[in-house]
Amino acid sequence: MPSSTSAPDASHFLDALSFNADQLRDAKAAVHDAPEFRRAIEDALRAGGENGLRQATMLYLLSRPDAALDALGDDQSQQGVLVRGLAALETGDPSKAAASFIGLVGTDMEGSHFLTNLATAAALSGDTAMAQKAAAKLPDGADALYSEGIALESDGEYEEARRKYEEAIEKDPAHARAMFRLAHRYDTQGDDEKAIELYGRCIQLNPAHANALQNLALLYEDHDRFQEAESCYRRVLDADPTNVRARIGLKDVIASQNMYYDEDHERREDRRAQVLRTPITEFELSVRSRNCLAKMNIATLGDLVRKTEPELLAYKNFGETSLQEIKDILAQKGLRLGMSQQDDAPLYAAPRQQAEAQLDALFGAPPAASGAPMGGAPAAPMGASAPLGGGSGDPLEVAIEQLDLSIRARRCMDNLEIRTVGDLVQHTEAELLASKNFGQTSLNEVRRKLEGLGVALKRK
Repeated sequence: MPSSTSAPDASHFLDALSFNADQLRDAKAAVHDAPEFRRAIEDALRAGGENGLRQATMLYLLSRPDAALDALGDDQSQQGVLVRGLAALETGDPSKAAASFIGLVGTDMEGSHFLTNLATAAALSGDTAMAQKAAAKLPDGADALYSEGIALESDGEYEEARRKYEEAIEKDPAHARAMFRLAHRYDTQGDDEKAIELYGRCIQLNPAHANALQNLALLYEDHDRFQEAESCYRRVLDADPTNVRARIGLKDVIASQNMYYDEDHERREDRRAQVLRTPITEFELSVRSRNCLAKMNIATLGDLVRKTEPELLAYKNFGETSLQEIKDILAQKGLRLGMSQQDDAPLYAAPRQQAEAQLDALFGAPPAASGAPMGGAPAAPMGASAPLGGGSGDPLEVAIEQLDLSIRARRCMDNLEIRTVGDLVQHTEAELLASKNFGQTSLNEVRRKLEGLGVALKRK
């Protein structure tokens, strides 16, 4: 679709709704390249009264995949299944995307763009065989090289995957997906400089890669380049004001630029984190004390300081002598019982609240979980009481984005590929503390969030 696409062409596209994957990709590019086409889509969406597929298609074209999924409902037409798969892939649900795409294999949808998406969704959901089959159907070129690369990456062949991505970019310097996956590989390996360079190139493409913008923002935050991170988040929200991850990120960045950073305090926190990870077995304790602590699942000093004196004394066979023994050991390390509850007050509350107010003023209140379309009723502000867990009531189904974590804690979740509370509680405190830039302050924050949901991290 040429960049000069006009409003009548947009109307014809929406009335026909007979697109395939390549045509839908071209329409989405026209939204970014042709202002008249974009205005026609926005005007049609504001007019309301649309059927599910038409509304979902418009929302998808305007880079609002969450709202597109909500609007689509149970539409089982080929176009509906395609939009469902593409929107699911953009919202980070590759399994749902793969299931949708597999249902379209062998239909008129099966073109170059479709097969590339199928390879991506299959690889990201762990179906290496399906990713390889999709890649094999593609003609020689950048798409085929990219698809082969992501299939290799799914199979753990990271170096081979990297070479395929590089070959794809050599053939097509504007291949956004190959560039993003290559940047992600360097990001995962800890080569921040190379990852920043590649993400930076990726976001110069039109339309900009939303995940590249958000990953780049996180890297900028890690390097205290807050203004550049803010710019990335704002670009995401300009396209999709309902993007929860970008809203949380922007709030953190604005808060970070207004808070006083105490480097000595950070060093003290890191040192204290090391002390709290010390196993109880390293200390000379009486048999009675040791047995009682073991039965209470207290394995480290960090576990111990979260207990109060009454809690310990309430345990069978744990008396004043054992209590004094414990208090003496903690005193040697500058610790005391019950200190975790007292020292866990949220940091930087005022700047984060100010950032939230600024964000609402710029982009409006965050959307309801259902993702109301443009013109819908506003949702409660972020932080207001709302049911979590996708309406199921199960805290393990709560998305990590809904916890409203700080920069450092959220970065750890991304590094460990933790997407839900269920994923999070499969990790121990030690595993989280071993993550880059994750210290005791971040651990305390995670504990508070989980306690509010009535769950806890995995014990050793």
